[in-house]
Amino acid sequence: MLLRDNMIKKIAVLSGGQSSEREVALRSATNIVDILKEKYTVELFDLPKELDKFLKEYKEYSVAIPVFHGPGGEDGVVQGFLKTLGIPFIFSDVEAHAVAMNKYLTKQLVEQIGILTPKSKLLLTKEKIKYEKPVVIKPEPGGSSIGINIVNSQSELDKALEQAFKYANKVLIEDYIQGDEFTIAVIEEAKQTKALPVIQVISKNKFFDYQSKYDANLVDEVCPAQIDNILAKKLQTLGIKIHQLLGVRHLSRSDFIVANNKIYFLEINTIPGITKESLLPKAIKAANKDFLALLEDWINSV
Repeated sequence: MLLRDNMIKKIAVLSGGQSSEREVALRSATNIVDILKEKYTVELFDLPKELDKFLKEYKEYSVAIPVFHGPGGEDGVVQGFLKTLGIPFIFSDVEAHAVAMNKYLTKQLVEQIGILTPKSKLLLTKEKIKYEKPVVIKPEPGGSSIGINIVNSQSELDKALEQAFKYANKVLIEDYIQGDEFTIAVIEEAKQTKALPVIQVISKNKFFDYQSKYDANLVDEVCPAQIDNILAKKLQTLGIKIHQLLGVRHLSRSDFIVANNKIYFLEINTIPGITKESLLPKAIKAANKDFLALLEDWINSV
């Protein structure tokens, strides 16, 4: 269904969910509502709490905007539901969300096209792991750095695994690579895939954890990053390659570590944070782009 500018559009923004990132998702959704309401009739539905209300009213809406972070929304579940209802939606389709949420699978796919990523193993059950070197423990399907820890001893490893399994039934153990952290937002504009200015993330905590992401006093986010053009272009090219490899639509944000002149891919977000403090809006602003115009472009493409 192709929406035209001369049609009156009523937009449903779906958010909330039941993941550990619920509150951040609602803040992202509220920001999108604030941007769109300048021009459109927009309503925010907090799912699953307001599911019955949405099911009664969904035929009134021209398009849906799913704004979820983590499982239950950023993994293709809600998108499949919308396809069943026959409602056009922006951002990625089911498959891209599902693959990108699977960090381990994404890393394997990225390696196949020659992109470096830290070595890792996947734990499907709680088990005793012997500490050998610094590693990063991550709940496999998650984001906002919730449940993630860098460990440097056996006791830290044991505690980190215990915590990670509280958030997921699969846990990723990834080699820790100390270096400079960068993130690349990729957007589609007028059917062209473009990388936005590189952002360097300098956390005052041990790493760019949940607290750092939403407290400006704990992190410096430099955009555009103060790096040479060659490195910037390499990072942007990789961001676009990964976006296209996974079949992502409209926007993504990929995280990288640069160490010893090597670039390592960490993970991709298919619905990155869109709060006023988030990295994506900062990159859009640094590129002198209008977020409302981008949203309109995406809405009119579905």
